[in-house]
Amino acid sequence: MTAAGQDAREDEPLRIRPATAAPASQFLRAFADKKPISDETSRPAPKQPSSGPQNPAESSSAQEDKVDAAADKKPADAEPEPIPFHKLPDLTQGIPSTLEAELEQKSGKSPSYLEVSEGEPSSGGGGRGRGGREEYVSTSERNRKWWTRFMLTVAGSGSLVGIAYMGRNWEDDIEAERHPDIPNGWSPSLWWQRTRARWGESVSYYQDPAFEKLLPDPDPSFERPYTLCISLDDMLIHSEWTREHGWRVAKRPGMDYFIRYLSQYYELVLFTTAPFGMAEPLVRKLDPFRFIMWPLYREATKYEDGEIVKDLSYLNRDLSKVIILDTKPEHVRKQPENAIILEPWKGDPNDKELVALIPFLEYIHTMQYADVRKVLKSFEGKHIPTEFARREAIARREFNKQLAEKSKNKKPSGMGALGNLLGLKPSKMSMTMPVDGEQDPLEAFSQGKMIQDIARERGQRNYLALEKEIRENGEKWLKEEQLAMEKAQQEAMNSMMGSFSGIFSSKKGGENKA
Repeated sequence: MTAAGQDAREDEPLRIRPATAAPASQFLRAFADKKPISDETSRPAPKQPSSGPQNPAESSSAQEDKVDAAADKKPADAEPEPIPFHKLPDLTQGIPSTLEAELEQKSGKSPSYLEVSEGEPSSGGGGRGRGGREEYVSTSERNRKWWTRFMLTVAGSGSLVGIAYMGRNWEDDIEAERHPDIPNGWSPSLWWQRTRARWGESVSYYQDPAFEKLLPDPDPSFERPYTLCISLDDMLIHSEWTREHGWRVAKRPGMDYFIRYLSQYYELVLFTTAPFGMAEPLVRKLDPFRFIMWPLYREATKYEDGEIVKDLSYLNRDLSKVIILDTKPEHVRKQPENAIILEPWKGDPNDKELVALIPFLEYIHTMQYADVRKVLKSFEGKHIPTEFARREAIARREFNKQLAEKSKNKKPSGMGALGNLLGLKPSKMSMTMPVDGEQDPLEAFSQGKMIQDIARERGQRNYLALEKEIRENGEKWLKEEQLAMEKAQQEAMNSMMGSFSGIFSSKKGGENKA
């Protein structure tokens, strides 16, 4: 090589051969690709004049050091790593609380971003001496706890004072007579017994019937030998509700005939569990002529062991002469021996169960049984109309057989002989006494009629006469009753206004005198 060639090479700038770059991680490469390029880095760096010839080996080592330093140095403005999707909070259940993160910030552990994790308790202490999230109590929570303790204290103190007051001695002779087995005294046992007695009376006011005697004493001029209590719901009526018609009430087939026919034999009592305000308008509509003498509503029942009970001992009647018709055995559990349980009526227009029961009830009145409970006991567990018809057929065959045998012999004359023939006691001969327009009993018996047949014919005649009176005078009776009610209301209003005017006039007279 000549000297001129060497001078030319020295004048040209040195070309640095790129050295092998140090290996970098995928994270740095990906981060370097995503890093935004600033204005300073986008501009080309000015060329610095070379001070002299450089060694290629030194240049390569310097470049490697710069690459390693750039790899070790993390940019200050680098974005945090994104949170995985499965760690994100479920915002459909509401915005999560940041209380834990705020407490960590106050304690000096403030992360660059919030990461919500479920089920991880807070480990940092709160500011101003507070603990973690479990130890933090809000003001409303403290107030609630304070009021709870206060109310419990007041309730406990009031209970103790009430027990002490209820255990005091009897105030008058009336209380002492009601509890003859608990005398006055200051011993703890007597104190507790008086407390229990007074508490029981307070509770019984709401659980027992409104009166100790639900019915007045029997009127001798209108007395019936037997009392028949009848339920209302699913016995005489059936109520149902539909979207098309709302509430509707159906009357049971044969209800009018049942009530009007048996009113000549029994003292009819309507005994229902419905309140007075709901049942009274229905009863007035069903029985406008008041054949049901005494309606008793929910206020006359007894509440016992979570159930409503119809206690017949409050009726003021001899229980040996009382029969009750109901659809629920739990209503008559106090006196089941006096009850006839029927299937609930659900609105069937072809139902005949109520009317089919009339012959049995009529037979009890005809035979004048001293205790109806024995008769009902013999029909226990059986369908009464069917069983009674079967027994009546057997008795009729036996009666005709005995009548045929007696007719062959010489018959004594008179009603006493007739009673001996039928096996009747003198007290039971009232149904055999003929009335005007009635067939002679001797003639009726000779035709094979039994005593219940005579009673049935007489009852039918009385019923037809009653229906005739209702058709002819029913409207007049209802108008007279309406006028009497309006007159009573007007008299009550006048009396009330008179009392008010008397009060004001007395005050005015006193002012004038002053």
